[in-house]
Amino acid sequence: MHQIKCFVTVMISIRQRLYFLILLTNNILNKPYKASNNQVIIQSSCFRSLYQSKKHAVTKNDRHKVQERVTSYIIAVIGIATLDMIMVMEGFNGHEGSFHCDKLITEGGGMAATALCTASKLGSPTRLFSRIGDDVHGQFILDGLKRYGVDTCGTVSLEGRSTTVAIVITDSITGEKQFFSGRIKPAFIDPVQLDTSLLEGADVLLVDGHWIEGSLTGCKWAQSHGIPVVADFKCMYPGVESLLPYIGYFIIPSFFAEEMTGEKTTRRILKKLTSLQAGVPVITCGSKGGAYLSNGEVTTYRAFPITCVDSTGAGDAFHGAFCHFLSLGVNIGRCLELSSAVGALNCRAIGGRTALPSRDELRQFLRENGANPEFP
Repeated sequence: MHQIKCFVTVMISIRQRLYFLILLTNNILNKPYKASNNQVIIQSSCFRSLYQSKKHAVTKNDRHKVQERVTSYIIAVIGIATLDMIMVMEGFNGHEGSFHCDKLITEGGGMAATALCTASKLGSPTRLFSRIGDDVHGQFILDGLKRYGVDTCGTVSLEGRSTTVAIVITDSITGEKQFFSGRIKPAFIDPVQLDTSLLEGADVLLVDGHWIEGSLTGCKWAQSHGIPVVADFKCMYPGVESLLPYIGYFIIPSFFAEEMTGEKTTRRILKKLTSLQAGVPVITCGSKGGAYLSNGEVTTYRAFPITCVDSTGAGDAFHGAFCHFLSLGVNIGRCLELSSAVGALNCRAIGGRTALPSRDELRQFLRENGANPEFP
């Protein structure tokens, strides 16, 4: 048993060293760009891959090739990507003491990033605009996104900043979770402008309330190009109010909707949300489904029964699926029904991305629950 523990420790140590070696190589091969505002050094992961593959500075020809790739992307998301440490235990402990978890999982997370993993698995080309640190955690996040086929050309790595890490406590009995992360997110402190040329070809834009100056730039671009903007907000982050005039679909959880409006009933919440922002208001209610306002009337959408193992990432999966089907021209009622099914399926296993459904799994699940199994 002692030998096994030693072996695992050595393997972990080797893996960490490999990540550090990768980061060191990036720093040697790259010539980071210095932002003019306050000299924050950033590097795009899109250009980083060109550095690594060709081992020379980015040329005009390289940039042209990148631009050719940009035009084929459909869903763009501006927001946060995190490293999640998920601890599974029985119940939430509210008192001092030493506790043990039943299982510990480390994976990529974040509202924006997980939404794109969902859309990518359903078949959409995707691009993430986010900010990470130049550390091992940032490289771990990029590696995870790459496995899902998410393009990270719009993601910048900031020198000397740390990547956002979230601690997630999951109740093994109910599948409910609690999130803990730093109030200050170092990679999002300094102003960094978003390159709108990387948005060309997008059909839908999703914003999650992080990277406000980048989101505002993206929202203005989307409005000028007739691209719908979907919102996924969990709280009123500083500056979020500047995005409200550009939102086309305002999809938020019921607890935030109540906090934002000061109302308690679904009808009054939706009516108030209409006066506070420009988009179609939608409130999500987890296992109870949700509701939205259609032509001034409250319309509900169904929830799907599922044995909930872990609800981490369910809301992110919902938003990713919504953007995927919206980009295909599906009407809002059907988008919400399909997204509800995707969110439910993502609760089947521990982790925010472990149980993201394939198209075939979604089709079978819909059929088993008496819903129309056909979708584009």
